[in-house]
Amino acid sequence: MEGKRANALYCSRACKNRASEGRRDRDDGARYQAERERRIAYASAYAKTHPHVGQAARNRRKAWKREAGVFALSGKEWRRLCARQRGECPYCGERAQLTMDHVIPLAKGGRHSIGNVFPVCAPCNSSKSDSFLAAWKLRRRRG
Repeated sequence: MEGKRANALYCSRACKNRASEGRRDRDDGARYQAERERRIAYASAYAKTHPHVGQAARNRRKAWKREAGVFALSGKEWRRLCARQRGECPYCGERAQLTMDHVIPLAKGGRHSIGNVFPVCAPCNSSKSDSFLAAWKLRRRRG
């Protein structure tokens, strides 16, 4: 077994995940605040010394869009979608700045088109990442 808790025994993978989530919930908020400045400085320095890493990520995303078949998604269409949501995230119900979510992720073969984009808040969009919508909702419900 690898990781920091090699001697810990769990009855199942689900039990191990619950224990891990409990530790994460307990520690991360306060620990992050204590280390915030150091983490930001480190990330900034890393980005400056390793610009190819960020560029590679941008290139992968562009390639996904190219391979998926980019259909014209005009600013007018995007604004219309956002207006339809009235500034409210359809996933969590919070009123926030809306970002573009691909319902079927580009990484999994989705298209960058009006039929596959949806305005959602940034926290929901980033937690969904490259998951399918149904799988993400199920994972979120289990919590």
